[in-house]
Amino acid sequence: MTLVTVVTFDVGKTGCRGALWRDGARVHEADGPGPSGLADDGGAQAAVRCLAAVWQDLAAAPGGAGTPDVVVAGLAGLLSAPDRADEVRAGLAAGLPGARVVVTSDAVTSHAGALSGQPGVVLAAGTGVSAVGLGADGVLHLVDGWGYLLGDAGSGYAIGRAGLDAALRQDDGRSAEGGSADLHARLTARWGDARGVPRLVHGADNPARVVASFARDVFDGARSGDAVALGICGRAAQDLAPPSRWRRAAPASAPPRPSRSPVGSSGPDRC
Repeated sequence: MTLVTVVTFDVGKTGCRGALWRDGARVHEADGPGPSGLADDGGAQAAVRCLAAVWQDLAAAPGGAGTPDVVVAGLAGLLSAPDRADEVRAGLAAGLPGARVVVTSDAVTSHAGALSGQPGVVLAAGTGVSAVGLGADGVLHLVDGWGYLLGDAGSGYAIGRAGLDAALRQDDGRSAEGGSADLHARLTARWGDARGVPRLVHGADNPARVVASFARDVFDGARSGDAVALGICGRAAQDLAPPSRWRRAAPASAPPRPSRSPVGSSGPDRC
């Protein structure tokens, strides 16, 4: 009996996660850093390098050697930069000769993974955020997913950015203007002198990943009762779940359901 081997990739702007499957059973997992953005100069090549690095870890696992039958990669930002799909697919195919390679948006793979192709809405939240709806007519509806410079309200980046703002206000002595002593202490514990943070962020290969990483500190601050951190998390929740977001993503053509609508959520438990 021939085993079918499938490799799946979930590529965000913070991380790249891969899984090796045999006959529908997940047998290995690996992860690594994600590319800064497909739309950036060299974004497709950066994505291919991230994918190749994770594949090497999967292939090195016990029993992981050999070319898979199928490779599926869902990438953040592909709906906004569809012209990069062929380049990513070609790069993957070159490293995995003989495999059938499918490249699509992570919005599509998140929806497929959560609702198995059925009509409904999925909220995918990580470094960025998007709400994806699929109608009974097969039409895909997307809300947000604009990227961290233009949108992604309620995302890990937005939470981290707001937390950094509060910490740096505190460093300025502006505690009465939204500063947080708690978040300032967490910033210095993580990175040292606050004056070094601009260089750390702007000099990074992936600034969004660095900023989003501070979301973990905001969550910790909220758990400890810091009012500013609680406010940041509350506003993010409001951004993620307003009725307007769901109405726009919910397909009008979806059949009525008497008791509930199919809704899924996806995203890592940390940024």
